[in-house]
This record gives sequence, C-alpha cells and structure tokens, in this order.
Amino acid sequence: MISIVKKIILLILFSVSVNYVFADWIWTKKTSLPLGNKRDRAVSFSINGWGFLGTGLDSANLVRADFWKYDTLTDAWSQVADFPGVPRRDAVAFVIDSFGYVGTGIADSSAWGSTLMDFYKYNPYNNSWDSIAPYSNGTAYGVYKAVAGSAAGKGYVITGRYFGTPFYQTWMYDPALNYWIQKADFPVYYGRNGAVSFSIGTKIYLTTGSDDNYFYNDLWEYDVVSDAWSQKQNFPGTSRIGAVGFTIDTVGIVGSGTDGGYTNDFWAYNPAINSWSYVNQFPGDARRGATAFTVSKNGYLTCGKSAFGTKRDLWQLKYKAPQLPNNINTVTTGNSIFLYPNIVSYNTFIHLAYGGNKKTEILIYSSLGKLIYKTSYQVSEIFISPEIFSASGEYFVGIKNTTDHSALTFQKLIVL
Repeated sequence: MISIVKKIILLILFSVSVNYVFADWIWTKKTSLPLGNKRDRAVSFSINGWGFLGTGLDSANLVRADFWKYDTLTDAWSQVADFPGVPRRDAVAFVIDSFGYVGTGIADSSAWGSTLMDFYKYNPYNNSWDSIAPYSNGTAYGVYKAVAGSAAGKGYVITGRYFGTPFYQTWMYDPALNYWIQKADFPVYYGRNGAVSFSIGTKIYLTTGSDDNYFYNDLWEYDVVSDAWSQKQNFPGTSRIGAVGFTIDTVGIVGSGTDGGYTNDFWAYNPAINSWSYVNQFPGDARRGATAFTVSKNGYLTCGKSAFGTKRDLWQLKYKAPQLPNNINTVTTGNSIFLYPNIVSYNTFIHLAYGGNKKTEILIYSSLGKLIYKTSYQVSEIFISPEIFSASGEYFVGIKNTTDHSALTFQKLIVL
C-alpha cells in the first residue's frame, strides 16, 4: 500500500539546547450574542478594551443594522446605537484614533441589492454615529466583500466586488481631510473579493479570496509609506473565501472560511521572517463569514455560518507564552523537539533525524492520553510506519534520551 501513501515528510530534529515548554494557542468559549442575534457577514472592530459588532445577515437571511458591544472584563454583551445607514451585509470596518469607521456593503441578501458607498464614524464615548465622506472608487457604484485596515492614521478599503465584478483598487481615507484618495492598485488585475486582511505596523496584508474563477491562498503586503505592493509567502491553508483575519501583537492570524466545504484550521503569519506556522484547529463549528476583533493581545471570533446554520457564539484565542521550567538542570540533556510542519496529512511517513547515537525512546499518545506507539532506537535515522495513525486528529510525540535519563519532552502533531 506504500504507493498510495502520501509521502509528506515530517522532520523531527534533536538539538543540543535547553528544553522549554512549547508555546501554544488556546481557544476559550465566551458568552454568545443574545438570543435572536445569529448572523454572518457582519463587521467588527475593537476600541479601548471593547469589541463592537454589527450589520450582517441574520438567521432569517435578512440584512441588519443593529450594533453590539462586548466587554472583555465582564464577558457580557450590550446593545449600542444602531448603525445609521441602511441595513447591509459584507461591509467593512476599521479604527483610527479610537473611532470606528463602517461603510460600503450590499443592502440585500441577494446579489441584486444596491451596492453601497456611504460611510459612518462611531464615537464609543458618547455612543453616536456621524456620516463622513462616502467611499469613492471613481465610479457610481459602491463595493461589497472588500477588505479594510488602518495604518499610520489612515483607513484603507481594498479590492471587493462592484457592479457584479471583482475589484482591484485601493482607496485611502484621510480623517483630517475627510476625503478618499486612490492609492496603488492591488497588483492582480482580475481583482479579488471575499478575501481577508490584517494590519501590522505600517503594512496591510491581504490573502485568500476569489476572482470568480478560482479561490486563492496568495499573500500580498501593502506598504502604506511607500504605496507599494509585494508578494509574500503563500497562506499554507487551502485556497478559500469567507475566512477571517486579525492581528495579535505583531502576528497575523488567518483561518476558517470555505474551500468548497467549511474549514476550521488557523495559521499565524510572522512578517519579520515571512513565515507561517500552524496555530491549531478551531474547536467550534467550522464556518465561513465569521468576523473577528482583537483586545489586549487576545483574538475574538464570532458569528458566521456553518453546516448547522447561522452562529452567534463567541470564542477567544489566546497565546500562551513559553516558560522555562523551574529546574533547568533536569532538561539540559539535548533532546528538544522541533516539528516542521506540525500539521500533516493522514497516513504520513515520519522521518526522524538527530545527531549522535544515544538510545532514544519515542512515545506517541492520542489526544485522550492513550499511548498508541512506543519504541526505542539507537540510530541516527528512523522511519515510523504511518499505520499508527488510525484516524485524523491531535497526537502528541514524546522523546526521551534513555542513555542519560533525560526528561520526556512533548510536541503536538496534527494529522488531517
């Protein structure tokens, strides 16, 4: 059966260095939106410890204009002033100087609704909205399914869909001038709709989406200072639309969406090294059309549509920083584990390579803590049969150097 096994290599490297507890990402379920507020294709943003969510399609497939505030300290939702524009879906939102900005979208559940150009500014301190200059794209039509972000005190609306066609332009809003200015076009002329974006410093990143012919997983960086686009390392998940993107500290997070089915994988992008790493599997229902915001270096994902219908649940994504153990002497024996990648295909060959020829014990546990594989080797190259993975899911690979009785060290492995 070897000929039908996917030969994707998982490389586990052993290095002579101090062991540490590996960092992890943790999802925690929080308080859902109040009853009657299921929705997808909404917008969200965060200001001063609060998350805000509004517009979108409800479970009856009707467009909405109501807005809600989430308090991360009390884990509670409360309703705020309604969005003053017409009800809509697939709008955009960004934040400049502690004010929220919401606009564009489409005013119907079908593709035949009016595409919108109006834009509004939300003041969280007096719970009020004011109209601002409408989005301008050089045409008489608005956009929907665009992406947005803010950087260096300006707001940006990029790509989207207008007049039945994927769009490729970039427009900047200057709050001091209350004016929209065209910037460098998104470099893929066929345009993009249903993509996601996240902002880090003076850069805005755009990935995934569709041009009506294909789904994409390319990643593009827009530098607001130089007004220039450059292509970066592709998003490693499947090509998709309707995903979410947000920023935690200096890392971009992208996940969920649809690639033909609903997805729940999440990935982190580090712009400093132009590299992606697997975060983990979202524990809620796989979905598309969710929305997300960030408060105090924690991400929050809510709403969307799954195979089980429209959602109103809220989940927090938190990064657990690595910590050195109390007694470093017990783990300085040189068997730290590095998994690359730490997400592999079902029935994968595992290739282990390490320096030296000390006797090494390898243990693999299921997510329930059941030991499913144990063996010992004293060679520098090891190949483990893929038959040990009887099903997809989470596994834990443990390594122990039995020659000098070092501590057992674990790393998580995802098998799809």
